Amino acid sequence: MKKSFISAQFLALSAGFLILLTGGMAVAQETPEWQNPAVTGINKEKGRAAFTPVSPEGETYRLSLNGMWKFRLSHNPDTRPGKFYLPSFSVRRWKEITVPANWEMEGHDVPIYVNHPYEFADARTPITEFRNGPEPPKVPLTYNPVASYRRDFTVPASWEGRETYIYLGSVKSAFYIWVNGQKAGYSEGSKLPAEFNITPYVIPGKKNTVALEVYRWSTASYLECQDFWRMSGIERSVEVYSRPKLHIRDFEVVSTLDEVYRNGILRIYVSLQNRNINPHWGTIDVVLSENGHPLLTVGKMVEVADLGEEEVDFDKVLQNHMPLTGIKPWSAEFPNLYELTLSLRDANGTLLETITTKIGFRSVEIKRGLLLINGVPITLKGVNMQEHNPETGHVVTEELMMKDILLMKQNNINAVRTSHYPQPERWQELCDEYGIYLVDEANIESHGLYYGERSLAKDPDWEHAHVDRMVRLVQRDKNHPSVIIWSMGNEAGNGVNFYAGYRAMKAHDRTGRPVQYERTEIGSRFALEFDWNSDIIVPQYPDPQTFEWFGQRVLDRPFIPSEYNHAMGNSGGNFQDYWDIIERYPQLQGGFIWDWVDQGLWKTGSDGKRFYAYGGDYGTGMPSDGNFLINGIVYADRTPQPELAEVKKGHEWINFRLLRYRDQVARIQVENLYDFTSLGEFRIEASVMAEGKILKNLEIPRLDIPPHSGGVTEIDLQGIGTEPGTEYFLLLEARTRHASPGIPTNHLVAHEQIRLPGYKKREIATPGGSLNFEENENTLIFTGKDFKATFSKQEGRLTSYLYKGAELILQGYGPKPDFWRAPTDNDFGNRMPIRNINWKKATLNPQLRNLTTTKNDNGSYSVTAVWDLSETSSSFTTRYTVQGDGSVRFTNILEASGNEKSDIPRVGMVLCLPAEFDQLTYFGRGPHENYNDRNVSAFVGLYSGNAADQMVPYVRPQENGNKTHVRWAALTNAAGTGWMAVSNTPGEGFEMTAMPYLSQDFDARSGMDYGPIEKEQKHATDVKPRSLVRWNIDLGQRGVGGVDSWGSLPLEKYRFPTGRNYEYTFTLIPVEEATPGKMAGISKKY
Repeated sequence: MKKSFISAQFLALSAGFLILLTGGMAVAQETPEWQNPAVTGINKEKGRAAFTPVSPEGETYRLSLNGMWKFRLSHNPDTRPGKFYLPSFSVRRWKEITVPANWEMEGHDVPIYVNHPYEFADARTPITEFRNGPEPPKVPLTYNPVASYRRDFTVPASWEGRETYIYLGSVKSAFYIWVNGQKAGYSEGSKLPAEFNITPYVIPGKKNTVALEVYRWSTASYLECQDFWRMSGIERSVEVYSRPKLHIRDFEVVSTLDEVYRNGILRIYVSLQNRNINPHWGTIDVVLSENGHPLLTVGKMVEVADLGEEEVDFDKVLQNHMPLTGIKPWSAEFPNLYELTLSLRDANGTLLETITTKIGFRSVEIKRGLLLINGVPITLKGVNMQEHNPETGHVVTEELMMKDILLMKQNNINAVRTSHYPQPERWQELCDEYGIYLVDEANIESHGLYYGERSLAKDPDWEHAHVDRMVRLVQRDKNHPSVIIWSMGNEAGNGVNFYAGYRAMKAHDRTGRPVQYERTEIGSRFALEFDWNSDIIVPQYPDPQTFEWFGQRVLDRPFIPSEYNHAMGNSGGNFQDYWDIIERYPQLQGGFIWDWVDQGLWKTGSDGKRFYAYGGDYGTGMPSDGNFLINGIVYADRTPQPELAEVKKGHEWINFRLLRYRDQVARIQVENLYDFTSLGEFRIEASVMAEGKILKNLEIPRLDIPPHSGGVTEIDLQGIGTEPGTEYFLLLEARTRHASPGIPTNHLVAHEQIRLPGYKKREIATPGGSLNFEENENTLIFTGKDFKATFSKQEGRLTSYLYKGAELILQGYGPKPDFWRAPTDNDFGNRMPIRNINWKKATLNPQLRNLTTTKNDNGSYSVTAVWDLSETSSSFTTRYTVQGDGSVRFTNILEASGNEKSDIPRVGMVLCLPAEFDQLTYFGRGPHENYNDRNVSAFVGLYSGNAADQMVPYVRPQENGNKTHVRWAALTNAAGTGWMAVSNTPGEGFEMTAMPYLSQDFDARSGMDYGPIEKEQKHATDVKPRSLVRWNIDLGQRGVGGVDSWGSLPLEKYRFPTGRNYEYTFTLIPVEEATPGKMAGISKKY
């Protein structure tokens, strides 16, 4: 007998029917399920662990329905096709769509990006029906696309007499399903599987028809208000599979360690389901193996009632085998896995099915306020990760997952928070195998209703909708050793529904993992006002000072921010500051960067070039929060951004510190911050470098320093010279001796560069050569052997420089004061384009106060220019010293008046060279771009390349390409002719940017009027290279910042405040046939 779609049980429980008792008669007034928050599914199977049973013949009885489906998209529910689910309904003229896919990525409707508003109730746009904001549980009716999917499939005849199910990995946001014209069920909760028993409807050996009706927005959308692309469709795989009438429906494995964390403890619970109409006996055999060698075999027989389910508890049969000695614990550093095989036999001993899964033995607990894995307090060096593919939206392949895993493992990232929803099942398996700790998060965020009385967290009518998502998450992922923490969701307020959810997650997880939730911060974090329903303190976006405040106190819970170091655009500053503090205090156990990957989508412009699209790049009249989803430390295609290098350095588990350098012997402290790995696993090498060359290589004797401890080693550097004007650096590197999951042999895991003490200043001789001076009405002209330097008396600047007939200055664009940078996303967040705009005005409009020329005793000339920067009540002075050899020394002094309250974005000078001078060589921090608050990963060295390659293509153009601590740099043509800049501050250097673009090319506005950045639709492909090379030679610029992108300034020590003077000096020298060695020698003369 076929099941009725709306069962009696459902009628009794569902709020989808309002029963009105009138005159003794019951009148049913139906509300569609997709408009009813009390309904999360109908006829949907209970949640279960992910596994693939195998028959005795080795068959999996699985049929993929991925591929092409017939598809039609309707504008709203009223216009959807009726009865399309009937096999007789012709869909011949319908379009086709790939499954899995987001339909918006297949050319149907448009993707929408907003941060915290509900895209269907955003008053900023004309599409919404909710002009006053969201009105739960109401959902749009006028514009609410509904997709109709259909395809045929054939179930093998051999499936006759078995139970047949359909699995849908992820469908957003809500859907109905029909098989052969009969309604099989309804589901919502878009990031977890929905499974339906379709045995009553499917015909083995014949053609069958499956149909889905998918709603873009439903009441489920109120819990799916995450900061990501709002897209729809069948996002993960679809398949049909078959099981014997008596089968294993689910199982839970509790594989932990004993009280001394040396031996394994195994508990197993198996749920048997009997779909026969009479009771059946079954025997479950359990085998634990390591690399195919059995370690443990037990079995148990049980009777299961007709159409019933029975949980089989193996505690007693396993008791005599516990503890398991010789077990290798699982951790992210050593992801040891074992095979667990469950075999089911019927009463006659006939094998029905076998399930094999991988498990790991590890304990997870919180004791004395510390998060412990296997009894050891660990540090989570984590990232938040969205499910994102630039080609397909939310459809992620295993190949892309592996890119993520390998990049993380090889860049010292050991943890992922699955923000803000469960990832596909394969992700958890890969994290088990390769060793990534997971904070597994439920698909809940109602940010658009915020955290007050309107919060759905406080509305009991929404309890089931919340708790169902949390419980199903636990049911699916409970057997994964990589899952060490459950998260109830994100930014959804706190209240009765999260209290219930906390208890439910605890009740459904026998392993007893911690449960966290970031919105339990119910008052002042500095008064420690945190609600009870989070086992970990997980605030968002604390600055380094806040980290330290918590570290200085003894807490009842670990402190592990769920989000910090917001990496939007050119960001990631002060990362090392965070980790210097984290490593200082035991209860600071890491955190999760926001976030891992930019959510750009590939789009082709009118010029045929692909660019990363963000909010506002699709459709018209759609709500948008612009590029606020471009927050990754890798680009959308997983190409690393410069921030990733800084993260790898900050996350290093090995610290090298110089304790003493005496008699050419360096005494080094080596700290092992690994949680489980001895330093004996690494080969430590040392080298001494000067001027970019290796002078000596050494290998340090093996250091078997245990985890969480340190040691000392001495390195003999005898034979290293101490030439005046030369800096010597000790480079230390730790590399793997052996390959491990995701990390190859000889992989660099940690490194440090130490500038050795004892630098000897060079003796600066007066450059020789005769110098002639000529002055006329408009210019000051200095000539000498092979050069001619011309200064404009009106502008106070060097406007022409001829060297052996070659003009080194482009069209009069010689060095001029520069106080502005193209605003970064963080600059927009802290309103720099408004608060600091006077410094842009000062850059564009300096007023020359006076210009004087003096002949010096050594035959050189000094030209002194003073500019008034009236908008800032400040002044800038440059003293040019022209020498007989053609060199020009620039001594710059900014007198920054305290009347101007804003800090100075940049203190420096900028000039332009003709395009041929595009070969960059420099001695400073590199090779990647770096800033004063993001440069610990950029070691001082000798680097070279094309100026065009210095540009970093941030998705929304902004300041980029900077280098810090540059001792000298040169821009030359192919013949080696050009200009060299030498810092006159040894060991500190200047900052520099060189590229064929002007700053204004990356600026959001050419003038002074900066509107909201979300209105700015500018992309990297909009920035076109110019026929020039722009060269900034700066004292420095403010740090890029790294706390958040909506208000926080760069840390104070990385800013240039007013009310003081800033002075720096560099020398420009013309060069020819320049080589790195030749230029290193030249640099010592100035």
